[in-house]
Amino acid sequence: MAKRLALVVDDSKTARITLQRMLEKQGVDVDTVESAQDALNYLAGKTPNLIFMDHMMPGMDGFQAVKAIKKNPATAIIPIMMYTSKGGELYMSQARALGAVGIMPKEVQPAELFQVLKRLDMIEDRRKPSPTGTNQFVLLDTTPEVSPGPGPGRDAIQEIAREAAESINHDSELQLHLGDLLERYHNDLREEIQRLRDDLGQPVARATGLGALRRTVRTGGVFIPLVVLLILLIPLLWMYRFSDETLQELEDARELIASLQARQQQQVQLASTESATLRSRLDEQQNRNNEQSALLYKSITWAINQSSPYDIQQEAFSDRRLAIVHELVSRLQALGFKGTLRLESHLGEFCLVGSEADGYTLAPADLPVRDCAVYGHPLQHLPAIGERQSIAFANFLATSPLVNDSDISIEIVSHNYNQPRVPYPARHSDITAYEWNRIAATNNRVEINLVPSGS
Repeated sequence: MAKRLALVVDDSKTARITLQRMLEKQGVDVDTVESAQDALNYLAGKTPNLIFMDHMMPGMDGFQAVKAIKKNPATAIIPIMMYTSKGGELYMSQARALGAVGIMPKEVQPAELFQVLKRLDMIEDRRKPSPTGTNQFVLLDTTPEVSPGPGPGRDAIQEIAREAAESINHDSELQLHLGDLLERYHNDLREEIQRLRDDLGQPVARATGLGALRRTVRTGGVFIPLVVLLILLIPLLWMYRFSDETLQELEDARELIASLQARQQQQVQLASTESATLRSRLDEQQNRNNEQSALLYKSITWAINQSSPYDIQQEAFSDRRLAIVHELVSRLQALGFKGTLRLESHLGEFCLVGSEADGYTLAPADLPVRDCAVYGHPLQHLPAIGERQSIAFANFLATSPLVNDSDISIEIVSHNYNQPRVPYPARHSDITAYEWNRIAATNNRVEINLVPSGS
């Protein structure tokens, strides 16, 4: 047999060296790598006869590496033995499902390693078979599969017998044992025949020899079928016992899976309930936050609008208004406000005297309001009087990052005389121009409204 090559994959240097030395003593060439990714890189250029794969490694673990190797057609046929301290029915099931041929512990003994290599055709068995204790390693595909059911009937017994016969052909130890039995029986039978011949050569003992020959023939005729029957019964009984144990293990596995599924379902339901509760709390908190934010924005605009009136000789959006707007936008950004800052201008309807040719001014304070020449704004001849802006204010709207590179936009709306804050008295009343113009000055104002996004 050509010398075989094994690849050891383990992040532990001690474990790699220990297994390497044990394999080399068995006549196996060994290459080692310290991670699953290194193993995949190695397999891109070389094809070993067997891979010993650790489970717990940094990055890609052993199961992920086995899955990747079996997925690649170029490496899928390489046997993989899990070399790990993990175990248990669930772990063996996972290893089998991924394609591993067995599980071998880190504390494997040389004799057990020899058995693993022999069964995987890595070495030739030149030693005589000897009884051993329970192996710590587990080969996942060396025993025939037995389908679970309520109990073996006639067809099941025939199938077990067929699988037992196949098992005999593949079990070298059982073949050697049966061969020894047949050889000993052949030798005993040959010696008995020789004795019979010696007896037949003596005339005096001819009758005795013939009787002995008949007894031997009769005995041999019964003994041979009994030996054959015994040979067949041994694997049948073993397979029957193995079938019962396998059925019990399958039933235990089903119960374990059902328990795990029930536990997982409970965890999913609990997580769903907790998630729904958390979402409800988050929604409530968000609603409270929105309500508090709305209340805060209303409070801010109310406070600012208390000083919203401006002098009739000033622009509606003067440098003084710019200072208020600039500070307000800065604070709104800090609060996380997103939306529109709406600036709404209103004109006061003043009691004026004069003419269109000479212009209009405020009426004397003691003039009765019914004697006013016109009611309006002294600068009403100017177009868009309610949208007048200082140069600094216009530059702010055009260039400031607070307006152009943020989530806050500024909108200017002119209402002219349409929405007085304080209602005017009747024009034919006896009140003076002073009282009338005091109301008009209150209505000559710029109000601020905050419109959050999505409103």
